[in-house]
Amino acid sequence: ANVLYWSKSLLQLTYDFIDCSIASSPEPLPFMVPHVRFVEASLALCYSQGGSKSGAKTGSMQAAFLLEELIEGGDDMFLKFIHNMDANPLLNELDYGYDMAEFFAFMQHVQYVKTSQLAFISDYQGTTVLLTDPQIMTDPDELDIFGDGNIAESVSNFETQHACNEYCEWPGLGLKAFVKEVNDENDKDVNDDEVEVL
Repeated sequence: ANVLYWSKSLLQLTYDFIDCSIASSPEPLPFMVPHVRFVEASLALCYSQGGSKSGAKTGSMQAAFLLEELIEGGDDMFLKFIHNMDANPLLNELDYGYDMAEFFAFMQHVQYVKTSQLAFISDYQGTTVLLTDPQIMTDPDELDIFGDGNIAESVSNFETQHACNEYCEWPGLGLKAFVKEVNDENDKDVNDDEVEVL
């Protein structure tokens, strides 16, 4: 539940950034901004009512359950857009939902920048409007409160893995592309110490 609440905050941070950028840009937005949200969830606690043979004291907690909002559509509509081992879409370009996966990759870029390279949501999964079971990537040496799915390499490799897309590249957002070293030995015109902006 902790990760879900933090993910909702990071998602809101991203939409606030988008809204502020759109409002201050002289250029019109060249694409539609998809609107998604994470499922609502709550913690259900079961307490002993007494009188049982198990010897449990009346009022002692017996079990805890995390209850999440139902995602309509079944398995056919449920997609895993981005997993926590890579900063790029898990889907192929021609797959249903790829456009959303690109938007989520852009959202990671915004979150990474706006948190000063400390955190971003990963494991985007659900439908094109409702998401569930996120993971937040952080540097465990700096902030390790998000469980076993928090993979340090995902944060340290973000700038070299992330491929900017049309959302990242829109000038009205003011995002800078990450610089990646060129390692193509077949390119005779590029020296080993030159860089390419992605």
